[in-house]
Amino acid sequence: MDNPFEFERDRAYHRLIDLIFSAKLDPAKPLSERKLAERLDMGRMPVREALRQLEREGVVEVKPARGTFVRQLTSEDLVDTYRVRAALECLGSELAAKNGVTPALKAHGSTLRMMAQDSSAFTTREIDDAGTVFHERLMDASGSAALCESVRLLRMRSRLVFHLPRYYDHDLARETLQEHIAILEAVENRHSQHASELMAAHLSRGLDLRIKLEAASGRDRRERPEHMSPKETTQ
Repeated sequence: MDNPFEFERDRAYHRLIDLIFSAKLDPAKPLSERKLAERLDMGRMPVREALRQLEREGVVEVKPARGTFVRQLTSEDLVDTYRVRAALECLGSELAAKNGVTPALKAHGSTLRMMAQDSSAFTTREIDDAGTVFHERLMDASGSAALCESVRLLRMRSRLVFHLPRYYDHDLARETLQEHIAILEAVENRHSQHASELMAAHLSRGLDLRIKLEAASGRDRRERPEHMSPKETTQ
């Protein structure tokens, strides 16, 4: 029989993840268990356990005598995270090519190719979400549970630095979609070295883009009048 508390804790965890990565929680303000529980319409205990898990994963941090906050990472942190991600995801791509395409990766590949036929029919967020699933399916195909979990945590941390989909334009989304398909084709053809090289180039480009957009966002925040909200300057 399923444990009701574990279900509530998992539900709290995923709801908090959604709030954090949709920028709905102010990183400058401490996270209140009571207010979060009220917002999520659940008890404080599952919220407390979810926050503890997020702390272990490096998504939130506890500051003595101040409280628990959404972790704020720097561009230097992002570079370091991408460096490790590149090592792991290149290895994962290589292993996936050696192992062969899994049914789940093959099915998702069909989705990517369908989207590429008319990318204008999809929003940038839909394309970005499909890309996230692609990375997950590809790492699953590596056959290494340890690698998959490590990459999952690193991808979560990289999202803390900058919420890219909010600023993504459609041309960039289409280019990223084509890069994912190219990596998939290398895996399908069992070209392990080429798959690894394509993943390295893909992540390097992604890092450069995130740094540029994060810098632009910083300028936007500095130039924005105090009375103007971020929503008013983001179309």
